[in-house]
Amino acid sequence: MEEDRIFALDIGTRKILGLVMQRHSSSYRVLASEMIEHRTRAMYDGQIHDVEAVAQTIREVKEKLEERLQIQLESAAVAAAGRALKTARGKVSKQRTNMDEISTQEVRAIEIEAVQQAQYQLAQNEAGGSDNNYICAGYSVVEYRLEGQELASLVGQVGSAMEVEIIATFLPRVVVDSLLSALRKIDLGIFSMTLEPIAALSVAIPPEMRLLNLVLVDIGAGTSDIAVVKENTIFAYAMVPLGGDELTEHIAGRYLLDFNAAEHLKRQLSGQDEVDLVDILGNQTRVASSEVIETLQPVIDELAASIAEQIEALNQKSPDAVICIGGGSLTPGLPGRIAEKLDLPLNRVGIRTPDRFYHIEVPADYLKGPQGVTPLGIAYNSFTSPPVPFIKVRVNEREVALWNIGELSVGTALLNSGIALNNIFGKPGLGKTIMVNGQVRQFKGELGGPPHITVNGREEQLETPIQNGDRIEFRRGQDGKPAIVKMRDLLPFTEMYVTVNGEKMKLKTSVNVDDRPGHDEDEIPDRARVDYRRFNSLADVLAAAGVPDHILTERVYRYYLNGQENLLRWRPLRVTVNGKEGRMDQNVDHQADIQYTITQLRPRLRDILGNSEAWDLNVTVNDKRISLKGKGATIFMNDRVVDLDHEIEEEARIKVDKTKNYAILSDVLGVIDIKRNSRGRLIMRVDGENAGYTTPIFENSVVEFYWKE
Repeated sequence: MEEDRIFALDIGTRKILGLVMQRHSSSYRVLASEMIEHRTRAMYDGQIHDVEAVAQTIREVKEKLEERLQIQLESAAVAAAGRALKTARGKVSKQRTNMDEISTQEVRAIEIEAVQQAQYQLAQNEAGGSDNNYICAGYSVVEYRLEGQELASLVGQVGSAMEVEIIATFLPRVVVDSLLSALRKIDLGIFSMTLEPIAALSVAIPPEMRLLNLVLVDIGAGTSDIAVVKENTIFAYAMVPLGGDELTEHIAGRYLLDFNAAEHLKRQLSGQDEVDLVDILGNQTRVASSEVIETLQPVIDELAASIAEQIEALNQKSPDAVICIGGGSLTPGLPGRIAEKLDLPLNRVGIRTPDRFYHIEVPADYLKGPQGVTPLGIAYNSFTSPPVPFIKVRVNEREVALWNIGELSVGTALLNSGIALNNIFGKPGLGKTIMVNGQVRQFKGELGGPPHITVNGREEQLETPIQNGDRIEFRRGQDGKPAIVKMRDLLPFTEMYVTVNGEKMKLKTSVNVDDRPGHDEDEIPDRARVDYRRFNSLADVLAAAGVPDHILTERVYRYYLNGQENLLRWRPLRVTVNGKEGRMDQNVDHQADIQYTITQLRPRLRDILGNSEAWDLNVTVNDKRISLKGKGATIFMNDRVVDLDHEIEEEARIKVDKTKNYAILSDVLGVIDIKRNSRGRLIMRVDGENAGYTTPIFENSVVEFYWKE
């Protein structure tokens, strides 16, 4: 083909249409076109079933155009049927272990994993299908979620639980392969290949219109193909298994016509008030077009409802407008019904025809209607888009052919390479949960690494664009190492030393792992129970220093003093820690200085009664109560006379007899101060009697001192 002339083929279910378009600076002109219907059912729903028959029809179209234009056609621009596209959804959830910001690479990786999941699900739904049998034609994100919250984007967010849902479009490889086989049969090369919806969009919805949310509906004979455009991209594709043939079959059944006669009648409805028909029994009838249209309303309503339902499912809402093409769009009242179903104004659903393509000159009448949009688009798209239908790259030294339907990236190549892309990032290493002295502690494993990607030896990302001949090396991220916890890492202390009576000693620690002794270099298994104890209480230290248990053990003595029950806690040990009296239950610190002495094993009476040989006397002096040291008293224990050094017996009954405990009056003068009066003499009385300095006084005696002139 010359650079300014293209042979385009629209290989449809019912017919094959070929045209030759020539470019003149900024305009385009159809030099010639030819349309031939299939003589057999060689194609169903856009898929070639009889390659030989389709190839023969293509040959006829090609030869007639060559004869008419006196040129040799060596290659053709073709398009795969949009109705062969298959749409599937994929959803992937990921649990992140780090709390860094989510990177573009992470988001791209989870999106690709979701696409591959959709590809796998699609293959499972097809009998005997394999996910390698599908080419990803594109995908769009339906929803991002982080910690269950819907977000517009995940990049830059911080969280652990992220989720993405995508809708992806796939083309069966057999569609492309059969198309290429039919062309090879007649030695016709491929100049370019695209999708029918993309070809139609190139002329019906040019790029300057794609900022709007528009839907293109190609209503054909057997199916209605849908393409959604928004935010300057082709968002999604779908197919409704209904088309103009449903209307034809309804007319055939209603008026007893064969399929071809019913099809002819249908095409006359929009241009004539009345139509003539001859049924299969030879009866001739004239009916009003309005009557036939009225009988078609249930079918038209069903077709409109199905189209509207698919549009809302893909777009998640009503679009800004709907553009209808294809012969089926001429069905009377169909655009209005679609508008009603989508709750759009009637003028927001319309039919696009080539007479609005001011830059394309179309001479043939059958190309001027909405059915001419797709074949014209195939030719026009070949002028405006890269002509190479496939590019070849090598992924891990394996050749992969990619259909060039737009910007291709490393991710696209990986999707079509057959490499399993679940968990592109390395898995985090297994963590450990260990119970330490009854408390649960968690230890994380090492984070998984990112995938290693090179393109022609340079490190790149999943979203890096690729070109024909690129060499891609891919290795999934390296898994993180599992958590390794050793005993020495687990215990929260170091060696401790103390000094006991001048000798340095190391404190002991007892460690058990699942009831077995543990050591510093032991690795602790997951879900282990670790119990440790440091022997740093004062009692533990003294025991380690060799103090016998019976010395360390406190004993409680119960005794009765003058009939009153009492308890005495006794430990035959006196201890100081850093110069202060110590308690057996206190923990000592590193480098503590401990001093201890051992006393008598059993307590003596003086330990509860005091060290004095006598006891206090309580007397009243000049109406004031004072205590004096007595000269002596008798001690009984269990009715035996004992002294203060006698050991206390368990349940001892102790009695102190103070009846013989006395003092003399001069002892009082050593306790109180009597002011001297030089003009009188001192009067002293004990219990109401005159007394002298040596007068004895006893418990509760009353003493008086005063001066008399």
